[in-house]
Amino acid sequence: MRRTDPLKLEVFLGGPDPSLRHDWAADGYHSSDEYLFWSRKVCGLACLQSLLHGWTNVRRTMGDLLAEAYDWGCYTVDSSGIVHGLIYRPFMSWVSSEFGFDCELVEHTSIHVSGRSLEPGQVMIASVSPEIRDPDTPKPQRGGHLVLVYAVDDGTVRFHNPSGYSHNSESASLPVHEFERFHADRGIIIRGVS
Repeated sequence: MRRTDPLKLEVFLGGPDPSLRHDWAADGYHSSDEYLFWSRKVCGLACLQSLLHGWTNVRRTMGDLLAEAYDWGCYTVDSSGIVHGLIYRPFMSWVSSEFGFDCELVEHTSIHVSGRSLEPGQVMIASVSPEIRDPDTPKPQRGGHLVLVYAVDDGTVRFHNPSGYSHNSESASLPVHEFERFHADRGIIIRGVS
């Protein structure tokens, strides 16, 4: 990943055809093209998939989750092929209806404030810059990617990053003031099934 101008990031998947390095069919995609189109756009669904694995017995492939999310209006694709989403309100309605999760929209609120409300059995899907995986990035954008925040304590934000590197994806942490540099001050607090 590299910044090409102040508003755009380029992502380099490296090596030979990336569709050959991933078992896209086992992940529920219908083709390698579908996988390549959607794989960098479903970070919110990766967060949901993690919750389903951790909190329920529900197991759905990414392709199945994507089809359902699309049907619920969580994503739209305009005529030029630009994807809009994850759209929070339809997503909240879907996961509440389908999985029984209680969702609360958080807007215009720093992680310092919203993180205080996280209790055991709660997480936040937080909007951050994809550059969060490289915390030394100067002047990062804010938003454009989603991570799963599972704790904010002792001045530290602890989160799972669906697009992190192998050493910082499953369990990453940043000081609150560093996380804020990437955070778009919005997200969804999710409470598990009682």
